[in-house]
Parts: sequence; C-alpha cells; structure tokens
Amino acid sequence: MRLRIGYWRTGLFLVVVPLFVGIGSAANKTPTGKTQEKPRAVATKPAPVLKPGNPTAHGLRATDLEALRAILQNAVDDKTVPGIALLLAHKGEVVFKEAFGDLKVDRPARLASDSKPISATVVMVVVDQGKMRLDDPVTKFIPEFKATKVEKATVRQLLCHGAGIGDEFSGGWPRANTLAEFAAAVATQGRLQAPGQYRYSTVGIDLACRCAEKAAAKPFEALLREHLCEPLGLKNTRFARGGEAKAVPKEARERGEGRYVSGGSGLSASLEDMAAFYQMHLNGGRYGDKQILSRKMVTEMHRNQVAVSRGASYGLGFGLFGPTRDGVSRIFQHGGALGTYCWADENRHLVAIFFSQAGLQKAGPVLKAVQKKVYEVVPPQR
Repeated sequence: MRLRIGYWRTGLFLVVVPLFVGIGSAANKTPTGKTQEKPRAVATKPAPVLKPGNPTAHGLRATDLEALRAILQNAVDDKTVPGIALLLAHKGEVVFKEAFGDLKVDRPARLASDSKPISATVVMVVVDQGKMRLDDPVTKFIPEFKATKVEKATVRQLLCHGAGIGDEFSGGWPRANTLAEFAAAVATQGRLQAPGQYRYSTVGIDLACRCAEKAAAKPFEALLREHLCEPLGLKNTRFARGGEAKAVPKEARERGEGRYVSGGSGLSASLEDMAAFYQMHLNGGRYGDKQILSRKMVTEMHRNQVAVSRGASYGLGFGLFGPTRDGVSRIFQHGGALGTYCWADENRHLVAIFFSQAGLQKAGPVLKAVQKKVYEVVPPQR
C-alpha cells in the first residue's frame, strides 16, 4: 500500500493526511451523540514498551535498510533538506533509527501541528478521569463564548476541528500570558462560524487545553508532565515557547491556571519520545504496566469524528486514513508544517516517526519515497 501526501494550509500550520490530495470543500457534522465517559480501567497484562530490535528478525533485509538510508542521505546530499531523521518500530521494537545532515537521532525537533495528538491525549485523560465530558459545551469552561456564534460548540468539536473556530483574528494572533487570557481573547477577536463543519484549527486545540486546565484545576503544562511525560518517560517533550510563567498573576495560579502554551503547535520532542507516544496509542492506551488512557478513550480518538474529503477524516487530535472497523481507523497520523510527520499502522504493528525542519513542502517528496519503501518492506500482518 502506498501512502500519498496531501496538504491543508491554515496560517503557518500544515496537516498531512495520507492517500489524499487537495482541500476538502465540505465536511460532515460532528457526531452529537453523547459518550458516557468513565474512569480509566486498570489492565493487568503489560503492553509493549519500545526497545531495540534486530531488523532481520522482523523481516528487514540489509538491502531494505540501505535503500532507506539512501533515500535520506540523498535528500541531504542534493540539498532538498539540510537534515532528516527517521525511526521505525515494528511490534514494539525499534528496527531503524538514523539521522543525516544537521539533525541528530536524539535531538528534539519542533513539532508544529504534530503537537495536536499529544495535547489532545492529555485532554482525553481529563475526560477519562470524569472531570469533564466530550460533549460538554465550551462555554462551561470558557464563558466568554456565550452569546457568540460558537456558544453551542463542544469539547469534542474543538478536538476534531468542528467547532467553527479558525486561526484568523482581527489584529493578529492574540497576546496572552495565560491560557485563560488567550481563550478570552479568541472569543472577542476570532472570526467565528457556526459549529459543525471541518475547519482545520490550531487554536481549537489550544482552547481544548484550556478546558482541560479549568476542569482539572491544574496548569495544562503540569497535566502534560503528569499524565504523559512522566509515565511514558518522555524526557525531551516540552513546550518550546509560550507565555512567561513569572507573569502569571498569583490569583490565577491559585485557580490552577498556568502560562499560555499552544497545545496545537508549540511542542518539541525527540524521535524516541514520539515513538513511545504512538506506541502507547497502538497498544490501546497502555505502555508497559501503565494505563495512560483507557482503551475506550483511545478508540474514540481514532474514530471518524468529521469527514474531510475524498475518504480522509479526522478523529480527536489525529488525522485518520484507510478502511475503518465500526468507524474506527487502524491508521492514525499527523504532520507538522516544519517538516515532521508521524503515523502508526495497526495492520502492520508499525510506528514511523519522520523528522525534518525544512517544511513539508520541501520534505514532502522525501517523505513519499520513505513511505513507499516502508510499505514495501513491512507487510501487513495476517
């Protein structure tokens, strides 16, 4: 199977969905049926934890590995990109991890929109804990949206780009020291539309982060550390930029508010951090003996929430691809405008993390070549 790349632009951000080219002109309405969220179930069987593997034991020949290296090295040699890196994990074992040019295998890269699945997962942990529901109205947590065009939008719609809130603002991107201040500014400065149609949005994920922060009474940055970074051992995942922590007023801190961070575009991470995160999702929310997110919530994230066009769809924080089982995709992915692209394929027990920092327009042809070769050498499991 070959994955082809398509692009959507919104401001400075880009999302990639395989086997799809062009911009969707219409989208289906976000499902309105309510999901009864419950606390995370505790599993007993350990799930795969990423570890080094022998490529030969996974069916990869030396010629396959050399072909992948050649694609990456040639992209640097012909100056398509100044640096590039790739990690492949099969059945929980890393079978390829190499970097070329000015990227290093352990150096964090800026993720841009590849931040969205990570932040959405943190939001879903708060849902999993019963502190908020996917179909809660946004106004429950951000009252400034009352009496606006999006007052009926839900947390679910924020996570799947169906809330009617785009990335366009009068006077430029709002400046704020806290997520609460940012959310209030979006309500007054944003170009809002009635919810229900797909409208790719970084700020929508940012607002979902604010909802989680309000529901949990804890800064979103702290939620990220507590619920993902620490249990998964993500040593290089952090917000690369944001508001000034020291500028957060004392009364805001006492309410559990933190500095402004962009959950939709502001993270940086390393290859192995992203691979561990995607492996956890491939495991159904479990990593080793730790249940990060219940299988029910993971399944909901991989479920088709809003159609994009030509067979592509979007879940909760993830782009989705391919045939579904009861509306749930077995291939979930995301890309970032700076040239990162990550995906997991349940059919192949595969996690793939592709990094460049040259932008997806430049790195796109290299990514297509990598995907073609990966799908030639890693067959679906029977």
